[in-house]
Amino acid sequence: MVRLAWCLVVLAAVGLALAVLAHPATAQQEAAGGEYPDVTGLAPFSVESNYMSLPGYLRWQTYLEQKVWLSMPEAKRIVAEQTGR
Repeated sequence: MVRLAWCLVVLAAVGLALAVLAHPATAQQEAAGGEYPDVTGLAPFSVESNYMSLPGYLRWQTYLEQKVWLSMPEAKRIVAEQTGR
């Protein structure tokens, strides 16, 4: 009986983890509105970018504003589009 209960707990935990992780989405559905923080004009690893790379700063600001974590490849792509680099 204990083994069955343990299996059910494990299955529920795995199901919950899959439900949460199964929706990374493309740029998290374009960051819940399609607008990203503008990083043009910011220098990487400066005070203005909170000593982060531009993709890292973009990820952080997007999370703060929209509660969406961008993947690093997505953030790099967006920074390249914004800065032309």
